[in-house]
Amino acid sequence: MAKVTVILTSYNKPNTVGAAIESVLSQSFQDWELWIMDDASNEETQQVIDSYMLYPNVYYYNSQVKDEERHKSTRYATLINEAISRSTGDYLCYLTDDNYYLPERLQKMVQYLERYPSVDVVYSKQLVRTVDNQLITQAERIRPTKGTIRYAENIVDHCSVMHRRSLAEKVYETYGSYWNDDPICWHNGDAFFWNRLSAFALFYPINEVLDVCLKSPTSFQALNAFLPEYLPSGTLVKGLGADVYLIEDNHRRAITPTMFQQLHYREENVVHIPDPVLFKYKEGPAIDEHIWEQGKLFPNHRLIKASQEPHIYYVENHRKRHILTHKEFRLYKFRASEVVEVSRSFLDSIPTGPPISAHVNNQHPLPEGLLVRCGFKFYLSGNNRLYPIKSRVMKKLNLQMKNAVFLDSRAIGRYEQGETIEWKTNKCQPRFNTSS
Repeated sequence: MAKVTVILTSYNKPNTVGAAIESVLSQSFQDWELWIMDDASNEETQQVIDSYMLYPNVYYYNSQVKDEERHKSTRYATLINEAISRSTGDYLCYLTDDNYYLPERLQKMVQYLERYPSVDVVYSKQLVRTVDNQLITQAERIRPTKGTIRYAENIVDHCSVMHRRSLAEKVYETYGSYWNDDPICWHNGDAFFWNRLSAFALFYPINEVLDVCLKSPTSFQALNAFLPEYLPSGTLVKGLGADVYLIEDNHRRAITPTMFQQLHYREENVVHIPDPVLFKYKEGPAIDEHIWEQGKLFPNHRLIKASQEPHIYYVENHRKRHILTHKEFRLYKFRASEVVEVSRSFLDSIPTGPPISAHVNNQHPLPEGLLVRCGFKFYLSGNNRLYPIKSRVMKKLNLQMKNAVFLDSRAIGRYEQGETIEWKTNKCQPRFNTSS
């Protein structure tokens, strides 16, 4: 049995997971066990982890979770719960695949807990290092300690804590689990766990930097920040892998690189999102060369015209809508550079919808997928409604203000308004809530 259990959660971070593991191996305090809890990472990541499997106090667990199951629980909390039940240490602490410990981290925390038997939780300062995709430092700051505190949620990072196993068992007896792995906890699962710990213990500070947190563009919190609960149809997205998808009809449609170019999609419009968010959308028909076989596979929100013909159409709800004149083309800020030329026979295979006119009415509904502006308020159009959208969500979805269609208040008033598209903040549960 080891004195300290270190629980390292891992998913697709081959460039940093090795440093995280090395930081445990290099500790001045050596009475530890390391549980590497991998969430079915890619082969490159698993190869890095495999190189450390010869160490006798390093243990490995692979969840083998399927991608389509990732959104059903807060995965790192699920893995931590599994590790706690498997491990033996008197003291528990946590690590992620993009953080690392400084060499005296375990020793100083163990010494504090040994010196003060009435203390159940300690936490330290943390160096937060913002890096780019090449891990080059862009900025640094110190996350300070706040003295002895009870309410640590959204203040203390989980890589900066050590607590007694006995405290975790109290949590389990009260809540039926250690960490809350409900999907609502994805963005700040540690805050939910600190809330549970707060029912039993205070957090005592060690006023030294003992771990380093790397914040990269692919960190979960960076990818998840300001995403709406449901992505608007027509959104281009990309997870940690190389594939780009179109969100359409509540499905994700993979787009091949060739079709990405042929359909005049733009890299600047691709939204980078976490894999659990990506894979919660069921897989739809791929956008590949087969879309030319039948019009219903052609993606929505694209401009299309037959070769050698002047008429331009906007594809919406799998129907083509004729843009009546250049006036409408300019009014709705369509781009000539995005018009896709197709054969006449293919164009004819797409069902015809109502034309697009500057004079909007029941026979000429507003085009879908438009960013609309009225004063300082912004909306997305859909189903002949206007959905208010928050500015931070607009920025996250790469919707540019300069591309917004201007409508005055009288025109806005003609439309029914839908639910606001906003970021669903996953706030921590009320303190001392004893529900699971």
